[in-house]
Amino acid sequence: MPPPHRRAGQYRRSTRRSPAAASALPPSNLVGLCPAPARLRAEQVWRCLTGARAATPTRVSSSEPRVAPCPTESVSMTPDNLFETTTTTAGFDGWPTVDSRFKTDLLEQLRRGPVDAVNDVDVAEALALLLHSDFMAFGTGGGERLTDADARLSLRALRATCARLGLAIEVPWQDFTSFRSYWLAHDGYGSWAARRQMVGEAFEPLLQRLYQMQEQVPAGTVVAPALNALTDPAVITEHLKRLAASVDTDPRLAVSVAKDLVESTAKLVLRERGVEYNPKDDLPALVAQAQQALRLHAAGVADTTEEAKALKTILGSLSRLTQGVTELRNQVGVGHGRDSVPGWVRPRHARLAAGAATTWCNLMLETLGDPEAPWRT
Repeated sequence: MPPPHRRAGQYRRSTRRSPAAASALPPSNLVGLCPAPARLRAEQVWRCLTGARAATPTRVSSSEPRVAPCPTESVSMTPDNLFETTTTTAGFDGWPTVDSRFKTDLLEQLRRGPVDAVNDVDVAEALALLLHSDFMAFGTGGGERLTDADARLSLRALRATCARLGLAIEVPWQDFTSFRSYWLAHDGYGSWAARRQMVGEAFEPLLQRLYQMQEQVPAGTVVAPALNALTDPAVITEHLKRLAASVDTDPRLAVSVAKDLVESTAKLVLRERGVEYNPKDDLPALVAQAQQALRLHAAGVADTTEEAKALKTILGSLSRLTQGVTELRNQVGVGHGRDSVPGWVRPRHARLAAGAATTWCNLMLETLGDPEAPWRT
């Protein structure tokens, strides 16, 4: 039979290590035994568990607090990254004091919208893993890291993040207290297995979808030979970075960036070929001039053979692809003052625009750099 129910965050004596096991651990390894975010001195915990006398402490080299820095660029996240750990020296003996604080400020920001330097797919995965682990622990042997309030905030942040990714999440409870009410009403009393199944059904489908998104090919890529054709590809790489960062988190922005990528590519091709153009020309005009400069314009292909006819059809379709990207950007992009938000735009639409844009850019830039391309003759 499972042990009686506990309040969220409350630890039982049975979860502690025995003195024999604890004696093999240095004080710095005992922080995980303490309920976060309580501030405990590791050396005192060690003495309590082992009955040992005070030993000569290993002093921390600096008296200043050491705080794990927040990332300044997009990095992968784990559940541990959602906590901030601070180590300081305190007291006459110099033993370190460790604080572990849940980053509620970060979650409040995520609940309101995307956060700079934080990828929504990464943070959704970290939140889902943390909640899966904590609800599983609460329903079985204990050891959850969050409080009721933290769990509620985490679920709200996860729902908001998933909504930006176009993902649905169905968790029929809000915190540990309501989870207990849920399992009591759904045959979970006295059954750890039933509670494990409830938690699995709530979070594992979402985690599987997030794992798939992590493994997806980037929305748009321009191959190295294409970039090598340019004297300075910085503007292209900047657009590609923005595409990768926004296609899942802000698909409307990604559509706008896809259009900008096509426009920049057309202008760079014309500059490299020494062709003057009017900076005020619209995108279809720039695309047509760039394709003509590389002899990739459909009208310039004589359809004397079946192969030539097929090539002419493809080149014409490429021009229409860029026109479609432009029209989509005009309808849903972020570059115009609107009186309403087109809420139907999803990451799949952004990927479609990004794929169309990078397909055209790859052909143009690879042709520009090809030493045997027809435009060189």
